[in-house]
Amino acid sequence: MLKKSSIITGFILLGLGFILMIVLYISSSSKFESRNEKLAAEIGSLKDSLRSTQRSVDTLKHQTPGLGEYMTTIQLHISKLWFAAKNMNWGLAKYEFDELAETIEAAESLHAIQNNVDISAVLQSLRNAQLPSLGQTITQKDNPKFKEAYGQTLTACNGCHAASGHEYIHIIPPIREPVTNQLWIVFDLRK
Repeated sequence: MLKKSSIITGFILLGLGFILMIVLYISSSSKFESRNEKLAAEIGSLKDSLRSTQRSVDTLKHQTPGLGEYMTTIQLHISKLWFAAKNMNWGLAKYEFDELAETIEAAESLHAIQNNVDISAVLQSLRNAQLPSLGQTITQKDNPKFKEAYGQTLTACNGCHAASGHEYIHIIPPIREPVTNQLWIVFDLRK
């Protein structure tokens, strides 16, 4: 009889163990499902955020000036610089020079490549090679040396245009003022 009761006790314990394993499995399975649901929600949220960020980046790309817009601005500043120096308005020349350098630096950030020419590297070279001597002539208020440095700067610009397949863009010293509503000669307006 003892054997029969031991067998029954063994089956009961085995049954209880099996039931306990099922309960633990169900419990851990629901926790696992809960974690999966949380992870899925977080991943969904991250995907939504990424899509929103990508839309913002795409919008900003369309709002950012391109190389052509920067080159037009550079051309305006270099023209205004010419007339400021020609009329020995060195304060205005310095201002236009600084604007020119700032615009060239902004254009560099585009990392543009045209016909296998790294435009950013050329612009950086222009800023490091030609602009310092041009700036020095403005600081020294030396008009003859300014004209020489200005010519060298235009030669560098035109060399880049030719190398990048835009030889039809050839910049020369301006013949007339780029804007008609600006005084180029310094007047003492306080009198």
